Amino acid sequence: NSQISPRISPPALLTPPCASLCLQGALSALHRSQSPSCARFCRALIGCLSQGGPADGQSPLLMSLHDPARSRLLEAAMTVLDPQGLRELFRDHLRGHLRGVASHRVANHGLQRLLDHAPEDVVSEVLSELGPALEEPLARGHPGVVTALLGAVQRHPRLQGEALRCLFQVGHAP
Repeated sequence: NSQISPRISPPALLTPPCASLCLQGALSALHRSQSPSCARFCRALIGCLSQGGPADGQSPLLMSLHDPARSRLLEAAMTVLDPQGLRELFRDHLRGHLRGVASHRVANHGLQRLLDHAPEDVVSEVLSELGPALEEPLARGHPGVVTALLGAVQRHPRLQGEALRCLFQVGHAP
């Protein structure tokens, strides 16, 4: 039942390079075992990735999505994080930045993982913010964002009409 110390710096989590893979495996194993330690481990990991001052007005966690190794850790955490944790992650770090995240070659994968597991209220907010700009990730060659959004609205039928309206607007914007 050991936890990651909040004093561990993000670079320490990634050195040596295989450390990231080991942490991803630990998250997966704890989640499958339904251990109560999984939630604590997940939140501690996100806390470590959130350390540091904001760069260019962006949170360190948002910047972690742009780094391949840190992004994989954050994606693994999103796959096991509880709905409230996903809400907090979205509202504290991603809200207002989705267009950039969706169009980034690495960060868009984190958004896809969020959409794969997000509760309806988070998917609704993502749809409101990103829906009018769905053409941008497609133009940059990131159809996975749109696919993940469609998967999310399939799980939350109330949002399907709005998602369809946004999709029909792709390619028809002035």
